[in-house]
Amino acid sequence: MAGNGMIQSEGYPVNYGNNLNCSWTIRASAMEQVILTFSDVMLEDCEFCNCDYVQVLDGPDPSSPVIGTYCGENRRPFSVMSSGEALTVVFVTDASNEEGGLTGFRANYTSIPKCGGNYATMNGTITSPADLNNMYPNNADCVYQITVPAMYTIFLKVDRLILQDKSMETGCSDFLEVKETAMGTDLGKYCGEMDRFSVMTSQNTMWLRFSSDNTTTSQGFTVLWDVIENTRYYTNPTGMISSPSFGGMYPFNANITYTITLPAFKQVFLKFSVFDLEPEVVQDVASMPGQNCADLLEIYDSSGRLESYCGLRNPFSILSMNNSITLMFKSNLAINRRGFVAEYETIERNTVFTDYNGLITPPQYQGMYAHNLDINYTITRPQNEPILLSILNFEVQEPVNGTCLDYLQIGTETICGEQNPKTYIFYGSTSFRFKSDFFLSGAGFQAQYDVCNTTIMEDSGVLRSPGYPAVTYDNITCIYSLRQSQHRTFDIDFTKFDLPPKVNGMCDNYVKIIDPHSGDIEVATMEGGQMMKDTMLCGNRAPFNVTVQAREIRITYVSASGNNTIGFNLNFNITDIPTTTTPTTTTTTGIMTNRPTTSTTQAPPTSSTPGEGGPGTKDNTTSASLPIIIAIIVVSVLLFTVAVICIVKSKSSKNDSENLKILSVRRTRQSCAVLNPSYESNEELNRGELK
Repeated sequence: MAGNGMIQSEGYPVNYGNNLNCSWTIRASAMEQVILTFSDVMLEDCEFCNCDYVQVLDGPDPSSPVIGTYCGENRRPFSVMSSGEALTVVFVTDASNEEGGLTGFRANYTSIPKCGGNYATMNGTITSPADLNNMYPNNADCVYQITVPAMYTIFLKVDRLILQDKSMETGCSDFLEVKETAMGTDLGKYCGEMDRFSVMTSQNTMWLRFSSDNTTTSQGFTVLWDVIENTRYYTNPTGMISSPSFGGMYPFNANITYTITLPAFKQVFLKFSVFDLEPEVVQDVASMPGQNCADLLEIYDSSGRLESYCGLRNPFSILSMNNSITLMFKSNLAINRRGFVAEYETIERNTVFTDYNGLITPPQYQGMYAHNLDINYTITRPQNEPILLSILNFEVQEPVNGTCLDYLQIGTETICGEQNPKTYIFYGSTSFRFKSDFFLSGAGFQAQYDVCNTTIMEDSGVLRSPGYPAVTYDNITCIYSLRQSQHRTFDIDFTKFDLPPKVNGMCDNYVKIIDPHSGDIEVATMEGGQMMKDTMLCGNRAPFNVTVQAREIRITYVSASGNNTIGFNLNFNITDIPTTTTPTTTTTTGIMTNRPTTSTTQAPPTSSTPGEGGPGTKDNTTSASLPIIIAIIVVSVLLFTVAVICIVKSKSSKNDSENLKILSVRRTRQSCAVLNPSYESNEELNRGELK
């Protein structure tokens, strides 16, 4: 017999006869095995099956090894499997059927590809042999050997495992056994019903054996394998690393190395968002060498081992001392958990700041500074420019026995623990250092620096009073020159203005906006609910805006005493003047949405030489309206008419002497200057130097 079929006792499902001795031999093709599934067994029940029985032999004849002998009543289906391509069934009855109503047996058979075998693919799936009811058979003994290229190890994921439960007396009767080789490292013997799990080899081979006894069967197992590199290299400036199978459970027997290498003079900033490893050693399972951890992540750089971690940890971060860092992850065979995931990024080994202001914080992750920090911060500005350094927030590990383990070192001062805001003043350049160990962490520090007496050439940016908004400095004067190469529009937007109020009508702390060409700029702002015009601004004012057309604007900040105020913050934006607009000096006041606004426009006076002011000429006009503009236009037309008449008269006086011509021109220009004060004289004409 071959393929699929059915056998049954004589007379089934009616009573079978006495003194029977029947046999069936089932043969499959080469490289196949036979599975025989009993759907019904109802025989005389005698001790040791000495009366009536059905016996299954593992081979083609009655002398083959016995797989199982069955008697009594068993209506629950069960299966047996041959180890080769043949199976023999023997049915024997005695001389009497004392119980009556016994129907005998019925069984179905099928042939399957021989279980077990050798696999050399990079990935694949293995399932337990199954009968027609999708249950694994009794007497199964399948061996699987997986081999992959030498540079890889094998990652085995057990997707389904439902076997006969483990017995207290005999242990696992049906089991899946995993080793690195047949005689190599034992990676576990698994039975019963288990959730998904995974296991790794430390080499490129894996050996599996599935075995079942002759009693209870179940649904079996499904495993998947893939290759994995035990050493992983990362060279990108940013990236992510994780334990194998992150999102599920990491495998048993993991041993993986991660190496991150960045360009010279960089540091690796590693941020762990999830960290969940087995914390403690369980009974009969050895701990990691030299450690109290069951599963372990060790971190190294060129200086040696930095730290090792296990258990469940809140998010944390760590910084390498140089441009390379190595992580080694190891797990045992007891308990697996979620594992870890970490992102990394590149950090400058020494951080240099050159802008006119800036914010400085240590590398942080989720509000906590990194372990193993040793960073130097340098602020460099032109010589003699004051640098005002403000430590706004400070919270690091408290000193231990009077010694700071995590600290900020500024000059000769070392600070740790929790500190109130601190202020420092340096000139030209300064450096300071922050260092942390591997234990406690905290919020760290937030430092801010601002440069005084500086020239800013940028088209846009932010200016603030030193220390804004946490601290104010006493007895300082800061001048910020916003300078451009040509006349442009300066838009200055004060988003916050909180200085001490006037005392006896005078501002001790104030801000002035100055056009170096025309002097202090008068600004209209809201103060105390009233519109006020000032050139010296102090007190608490609603947000306001100043617009000026100039080549350079100077903002002067004088602080005598802060008096619980926070200073000012402004944004500036410099744009080109529209070419269709004739430069004028005007001041306009308007109300912007949700806040009062003063817009001030300034331009240099007209010059006889482009780009230069005429001698002794100064434009004192501070405001204009539409009627005034119309009046100016009318006066200009009249002046033009007078000039034409003057020229006509001059040409008609042919008999006048040269001195009379000069006198006439002088008087004409003087009369023009009376009508129009902005009219510019020509000194060469006034001196009589006509050609």
